Amino acid sequence: MFNAGGTWTVSAACAAVLRQYDLGDGNLYPVKLIQHDRITPAEGEYFCLNFEAQKTAVLTDQSPRITKPHPNHDIWRPPGAMQDNDIAVTVSALNGPDLWMDTQMRRAFFVSDALAQALRAAKVSRPFKLRKCIVV
Repeated sequence: MFNAGGTWTVSAACAAVLRQYDLGDGNLYPVKLIQHDRITPAEGEYFCLNFEAQKTAVLTDQSPRITKPHPNHDIWRPPGAMQDNDIAVTVSALNGPDLWMDTQMRRAFFVSDALAQALRAAKVSRPFKLRKCIVV
């Protein structure tokens, strides 16, 4: 997983895992990547990952390391160096899509435990920088 021109992009191996899980309204779209010279095709098969599923589950008052960069907006950001248990979510986060973004958060996305385990088993989880959340 990497950011290609502002779009999250995943390898074919990662896409194969993601396709087995509920992405909500999100999807994977094939994309052709080229090298820095803007001519040479990149080796391999890649897909843009469209994050569409949203939930409101982050418990901002129980997630002390997240920050609110704009005092007049209820938008939060995860800490720069995320650790396990930095973010608390409601138990409702366990329902619905396996890959989602929270309406209150920027620069963060969430995956179900089942999807996290599958990404690890396929050895494609490292770029996701997965961290455990507290479920309240």
